[in-house]
Amino acid sequence: MATAPMTDSSTHNSFADQATADAMVAKAKELRPLFMAEAAAGEKQRSPTKAAEQALFDNNILYALLPRRLGGVGLSLTDFCRMQIEIAKGDPAISWVVQIINGTSWVTSMAPDSVQDIVFADGPTTVCGAYNPPGKARKVDGGWIINGAWPYTSGSRQSKWAQQGVVLEGYDGPVVPGISMCYIPFSDLTITDTWFVTGMQGTGSDTSVARDVFIPEGQMVLMDERAGQIDRTKRHFGAPSDVLPVVPVVRTTGIAQLIGAAEAMLEIVRDEAGKKPVLTTTIAPRTNSGAYMRDLGETAAMIDTAKLILFHLVGELDQAGLTDTELALADKARHRAQCAQMIKLVHEASESLMFLAGSSAFSLDKPISRYWKDLSMGLRHIQNIPTIGYEIYGRNIAGGDMISPPGAY
Repeated sequence: MATAPMTDSSTHNSFADQATADAMVAKAKELRPLFMAEAAAGEKQRSPTKAAEQALFDNNILYALLPRRLGGVGLSLTDFCRMQIEIAKGDPAISWVVQIINGTSWVTSMAPDSVQDIVFADGPTTVCGAYNPPGKARKVDGGWIINGAWPYTSGSRQSKWAQQGVVLEGYDGPVVPGISMCYIPFSDLTITDTWFVTGMQGTGSDTSVARDVFIPEGQMVLMDERAGQIDRTKRHFGAPSDVLPVVPVVRTTGIAQLIGAAEAMLEIVRDEAGKKPVLTTTIAPRTNSGAYMRDLGETAAMIDTAKLILFHLVGELDQAGLTDTELALADKARHRAQCAQMIKLVHEASESLMFLAGSSAFSLDKPISRYWKDLSMGLRHIQNIPTIGYEIYGRNIAGGDMISPPGAY
């Protein structure tokens, strides 16, 4: 992608046109065989392969959510989710990396001008990072000294910049809302090989470490001015995504990849139904089993329902961006609960599919096993825990005391 200079709010104040968006979705479908072919190697090395990584960069997939004013593709959330569903059908771990880098890069596009001037000085770039457990920042002349170790830094090997959560030295308060964000080039960090997990092994979510790293003042966003706040006085402002709420966007779009993985599992089970018998019965093939077909239909309906919720929610967010409307807290609480509902549906669907596939589906050489492992882990990200989402919504509609700061849901 050609480097584009940053502009003010008078240009690039819309999402990518439909032809551009459709081309990105088509490319994701085209790349599915490549991602599927590279998935086992990526899982073995616990990070994306060079072939998969190259495909992401060559096709601007890691710049998909970045606003056009920064040289990004500027997809709407709806179109980003359409693309992510297709990428996850190839490899959920790759779609996870795409989600993290796009989400973090987009959050950086909402940071103060000083951060944007530095991070995007040479055009579109890639940012990932983590905020918990936070590192420590010590004030010095002209900037800050940063120390910390941040696990779960997904996409660390595909990113040029890290957005890391820190607290100021001497701060002993709660993690939320006591987190400031600093921006550090990965060239100043050490990546420690710590990502040994059951699922999402191919994401390279290792630990990034800072040891007495100096950053200038302009690369720190203190908690009272954190990235994600709407600031219409900034020079770099005006895209629809500049007015969207950070947590609902990142949480909701992140579920698209889980739905895509579930759809890939459904395809495998569906395609086997006309070929395999129902073991221990006289029924062959499985399409002759009323029980099997009933459960398959219910499972497909669960995934369809999750997609309906997903595109309803991202459609609301897109409309808020296009109309410069801020979501009310009640809407954010509802979004949190509806995301919880999607998680419940996708989880139940994935478990049902493994019952339908049978015990052989857990063999390590079966692709459905990898989809299931990756999906099982992704479902349990902290933003996806259903009980928390339901409680937030219940407290909101009943007028109870909130358990989470408004910016956290």
